[in-house]
Amino acid sequence: MPSKIIKLASLTYMRAQLLSAMLERNGIECFMSNINRVKESAGGVFVNINRADYDKANSIFEDFRSAYGYKKQKAVEYMKSVRRILVPVDFSYHSENAAVYALQLAAQFKADIKLVNAYLDPIGSPNSYLESFAFQINLDEVISEIEIETKNSLESLKARLKTIIKQKSIKGVDISYDLYKGNSVDIILNYIEEYKPGLVVMGTRGSEIEGFASFGSVTADIIQKAKIPVIAVPKSFNASEFHAPKRILYATNFDDIDYSALRKLVSLVKPFDSKIFCVHTSLNDNDPMDNSQMKQIKDYMYKVMDTYKFECKILNSSDIKRAINDFTEEYEIDVLALTHHKKAFLRRLFEPSVTRKFLFHVSIPLLIFNAVPPGE
Repeated sequence: MPSKIIKLASLTYMRAQLLSAMLERNGIECFMSNINRVKESAGGVFVNINRADYDKANSIFEDFRSAYGYKKQKAVEYMKSVRRILVPVDFSYHSENAAVYALQLAAQFKADIKLVNAYLDPIGSPNSYLESFAFQINLDEVISEIEIETKNSLESLKARLKTIIKQKSIKGVDISYDLYKGNSVDIILNYIEEYKPGLVVMGTRGSEIEGFASFGSVTADIIQKAKIPVIAVPKSFNASEFHAPKRILYATNFDDIDYSALRKLVSLVKPFDSKIFCVHTSLNDNDPMDNSQMKQIKDYMYKVMDTYKFECKILNSSDIKRAINDFTEEYEIDVLALTHHKKAFLRRLFEPSVTRKFLFHVSIPLLIFNAVPPGE
């Protein structure tokens, strides 16, 4: 069952954004509704929270009412942070393709992009880095040259993205980069904490490599451990032909974490005016329990989330991957969204699983939420 949602405040759009930023900065999940009916007679924009968070949220709201100067600036800074996109790159085709995709998203969000690279990854294969230096003895000199080469590669990628910005007359997007020596996963996770982006965009190698390696251990680890949404862009997806995602498929297995993920999804795709399809696959045709749970999600999205571009479907199939793929093609889905349970993720990766099949074979971007169910 979804947690009880209550309205904390009714404000102008800008003030609702600031209050939401202050709440989220203090670890309180919230979302805005009534956004499309902001006339005074409609009561303004609603800021909604979980009922269990009311005492803490109300205290923050009281501070917000009298906030000025430093406090208000911190809220503004946090609000800007959700318009940051982090793009880890290793200069492979699939990671640079993901960077192009991230740029197209940033153009819609008016977001800044941070490219980050970790070189000389100790858990990776140092031979790939050191091959051209095999006959050199001075390790410090070798590392220095690798750092210079890495920086030059980042400059080159930044220049190519800047060219796209100029060609498409994109406004409000800044691109910067950082490079670090060390473990890729640790560096990316630490950078998420430091940079505080709203989204991570990474590339996947696709299905030409069998098994777990086709997804890439770094991307898989980031999906498992990151606390923010991650978009995995498959190598087969041509990011240069990007168009705004108008149809999003959210695959549900009727778990309480769906409600948190759907709230985040609605907020994330708001700039695109996307339609969301919530889809469940079932072995039994017209199962009463499935129908009841899907109706509960539908009612929640219409009545609580104030979302009308939303449609629910139950697919009768024993092959989940095939059913989802067929639906994706028939309805011309642009992005496939999933959520996973952290504690089950590693186990699922090494067993046949829906998520794993999607990661290996899906040909459109995959949006993954690390939603945490109540009580965790």
